[in-house]
Amino acid sequence: MTAALSDRQRIELALPAYLLFVLTSAPGIFTPHDSTQMDRAEADISGLCTQLRLVSLEPFADLTPKKRDALVRRLQRIAKVEVAQWKDQSAILVMLKLRIFLDELINRQIVILWEGTPMDWAIRQLTSMSKHGFDEPELVALAHAQAAEMLISFQKEGFYLPVFAGKFSNSQEVD
Repeated sequence: MTAALSDRQRIELALPAYLLFVLTSAPGIFTPHDSTQMDRAEADISGLCTQLRLVSLEPFADLTPKKRDALVRRLQRIAKVEVAQWKDQSAILVMLKLRIFLDELINRQIVILWEGTPMDWAIRQLTSMSKHGFDEPELVALAHAQAAEMLISFQKEGFYLPVFAGKFSNSQEVD
């Protein structure tokens, strides 16, 4: 039998997928270069949003409805603070920041991204939809800095504390 997850651990697991869900569900975030592909793009984005929503709710699946709803509201409150900072940022910058943050979670084995899972599929879809910015050094550097700032913000709320002592992947110190 596996140990039960704490409320904090459940939020930590759900947060990356939920933030990606919020990003992808915003209208007009991803538009195809070829306008004849709009219907296909909308279907792809709809499928992506569905998968990300399911992944973000998965850590709460074994809870009672009352407890699940309370933790989902907490997740939404925590995410709302981060999402508010996206107001004047490009979607590609936010996507890069979230991808860098998720990569850190994977590298530190907080999140295990199994091949073929809904999260793996979603990450592959997002990467292919937004790959044109992933090779711009200035944008990537800014995304690394913002991912580190996002982590610090989450740590102030009590999340990701023991596992992120030391340096973030871009060598920026974090608490």
